[in-house]
Order: sequence, then structure tokens, then C-alpha cells
Amino acid sequence: MENSASFIETWDSYLILGSYVFFGIAVLILLYHEVKLITISGDKDRYDYTNAYEIKFFWYAILAAIVGLALYATATVTPMFPVDDSLKLYISVFFLAGLFVITYLIFSNLIRVLYPRFLEGRLTRIRNKVRKSSAGNPMRKLTSQEGEVHLEADQLAQHQSELHSVEYDVWLDEKTGEKRVEKYMAYQHAEKCGECGFTTMKIDSEEIKKEPTQHEDGILLEHYKCSYCKHREAREVVIKALSSNA
Repeated sequence: MENSASFIETWDSYLILGSYVFFGIAVLILLYHEVKLITISGDKDRYDYTNAYEIKFFWYAILAAIVGLALYATATVTPMFPVDDSLKLYISVFFLAGLFVITYLIFSNLIRVLYPRFLEGRLTRIRNKVRKSSAGNPMRKLTSQEGEVHLEADQLAQHQSELHSVEYDVWLDEKTGEKRVEKYMAYQHAEKCGECGFTTMKIDSEEIKKEPTQHEDGILLEHYKCSYCKHREAREVVIKALSSNA
């Protein structure tokens, strides 16, 4: 019995130690991501990095924190169960697995529902942050109509295309005339879902329902899918006649 009790105490201490390790891993993941963001000098590069990796790193940190929480809670709660020492290990493992699954489901839903809205807000702030020219002057972000004048022919065609539309931000230093053109993929961003109300709706696929001709507009069908409630909807977008595009 003494050996069994000693093993259980050692097991609980290892669970506590493991929880601290995973809590530390979660903090290190977040710190690595934030330090990486700080070291990226260009706002456009920072935007692209945030858009590509922030949710991944945040989710990895949450997973590590969930494991740490499950380990700590198991070591704290299971010793309170009035059962024979020979059964405590099985109860501990069962409690650990159940707690991990429950916590995982709760946090995964919260992240899918709440975090995209936070991320979109952060991306918007980075995108609209005033740029500095090579001369150190604040640059002005041109309106869509003003910016079109400064786009190359292929950039303008992409900007005006309804299929996987590309957005271009043009920043201008009005003192020196220096300009900066930044490219953004508009279709990658989440929108508010009309069914569940969360910012989890993205374009899943696109198809041309009606080809545009020289004299008639075409129709593009955009298929949206909500990553939370799985709601789907299709939206029609008018494609300008080829003569208008030309």
C-alpha cells in the first residue's frame, strides 16, 4: 500500500511539473510570434505574416495551455476522490482525457467564432497605418479612384477583375512624389455570417455563371461557406462587358 501511495504522489507531482512545462511552452509560442512581428520592418510584410501565421501560432499556444490546464486540474482534483489507491491512477488518466476533450471543444469553438473578428481588426489597423517614405515623410493613402492612375496595366486589370479580386493600396509622399503600391487578396478575408452572426464567412469557390461578351455583362457566382455553422450561400457578381473592361 505504501508503494502504491508513493507512486500516486509521484504521479501527481509529475502532472504538476508537466503542466508548468506546457504553460511555459504556450507563453514561449506567443512571445516568439510577437517578437517576430516586431522584427519585421515593413508594414506590408507584417500584414502578410499576421494574415498567414497569427491564428496558427495562437492555436498552438492554446493547445499547449489546454494540456497544461488538464494536467494541473487532474493533479489537483483527483486526489480528492475517496477511492482505493489502486484505482486512483485509472481515475486520473480518465479524468485527464475527459477534461482535455471538453476543454479542447470549448476553446476551439471560441477561437473559430471570436478570434477571426479580432484578427480582421488587427489586419485593418496594420493596413491603414500611415507609411513613411524613404525620406521619412508621412505618406497619404490614395482613394481607389486616385490610386488607379498609378497602377500598371496588369495591376489595374487585377484590381478591376471580379474573379478573385485583388485590391491595391497606393501610398504617396506628396513632398517627394515617392509612391508605394501594396497588393492585397480581398477574397481571403472573413465576413459576417448572416446565419450565426459571427465573422467566419469566406469565399469557398467561384464560378462564372455567364461569360461576358463585347456587349453584355457576365455573371460571376461566389460560393461562401461559414467555418462555424457551415452555412453556405451564393452571391452573384456582375462582370462588366468585355468592351467596358477593355
